[in-house]
Amino acid sequence: MADKTPDTQADKPLFRRLWVLCLIVFIDMVGFGVIIPSQPFWTKSFGATAFEIALIMSVYAGCQFVFAFPLGWLSDRVGRKPILILSLCGSVISFTLVGLAESLLMIVLARALGGVMGANIAVAYAYVADVTSGEERARAMGLLGASIGAGFVLGPFIGGAVAGPDPANPGQIGFFVGAAISAVAVVAALLILKEPASHRSNAETGSFRGRLRGFALTLSIPVVLIPIAVAGLAGLAMTGLEATYALWVNEVHGWGARETGLFFGYIGVLLVVVQASLIGPATRLIGERGMLYLGLAFATAGMALVAVSDTVLLVFVNGALIAFGYGFVDPAVSSLVTRNTPAGRQGAVMGVAQSVASLARIAGPAIAGLLFYKLGHNAPYVAGAMILAAALAFAAWRLAGVEMPPSPRARARDAQSGTPAEAQARARGRQR
Repeated sequence: MADKTPDTQADKPLFRRLWVLCLIVFIDMVGFGVIIPSQPFWTKSFGATAFEIALIMSVYAGCQFVFAFPLGWLSDRVGRKPILILSLCGSVISFTLVGLAESLLMIVLARALGGVMGANIAVAYAYVADVTSGEERARAMGLLGASIGAGFVLGPFIGGAVAGPDPANPGQIGFFVGAAISAVAVVAALLILKEPASHRSNAETGSFRGRLRGFALTLSIPVVLIPIAVAGLAGLAMTGLEATYALWVNEVHGWGARETGLFFGYIGVLLVVVQASLIGPATRLIGERGMLYLGLAFATAGMALVAVSDTVLLVFVNGALIAFGYGFVDPAVSSLVTRNTPAGRQGAVMGVAQSVASLARIAGPAIAGLLFYKLGHNAPYVAGAMILAAALAFAAWRLAGVEMPPSPRARARDAQSGTPAEAQARARGRQR
């Protein structure tokens, strides 16, 4: 029987409070990842152009953006668990309808439904905010983010493995497998997920008026605005690649859904490796700004290399460059934004950052698909490299010489040793 008891045990260890939610999100992201390799080829089998194939991704992202606030508002009132279950059911229905589609219009409507019901991640983050305190919330968000990332790594591998061998006809099995995996997440949410005892309202940062206040606040802090703008440009380039890359490797190298899924899984593994093992040392060695510059340089090189990747070896090299680049860019942007945002205003500014990322997910696929369709298969990646190079130049220009507040590690050292002035005085005393 489903457990409807509110989760009031705030003193439980963090992992014990969140493992069920993280498991559910991981399972759902695996289901979402499974359909990624097959969707472009399945859509193409109905006569869709590159622009129409990419536009479906924009439709999904647009519906998700528009309906995220209404469903978040509803979750404040009826509970996180019911809305999370509703959203997961929407994923199951959407994947199933795509697999059963007999026309391009049916695919578009099915993915639009998936976007409308795609509030699962937003509600999951709200759930984390409900059951964590300010001191541990960042670590909890990181744990949830790792679950999302792990699902995206495993999903394309499975999607590639179950896809048919014919690039022109990958079959529908990937969509049915994705629906089945998301159905497992529904069952887990019904049976073992507990409703938080209280809800932190998202109305202040999620409403239209709240978003306007957030944008005004962000515009008043240039050192916060710049990384968010750079992240938006980087997201525009990356979502364009995600929307069209399967078509590119099919046209240039004859790959189908199977090879594409394994390749996206390879990129996902590299992203996890970078963020798990290299971010800490890189931050200590070159700082967040240096990491942002390095990441944008890697991503620019990888995107430009796509246009000349006439061998499979070069395909994997440019994939590695892109993975390393974005593996550095995303944590650097998050750190720069949070370090430079005044306490108590983090929610509004992060809401702006999420809105900019959402707009990139809407615009990027449509622009890349149009370029692919009108100017040729290399056009999206030449444009993406130019956008990333412009983002790098803009960041280097505007962030040069900007004084950053001390990192949390430095603040902790100062707290242990007194103020910086006191520490310097003690050092002079020791020298004397």
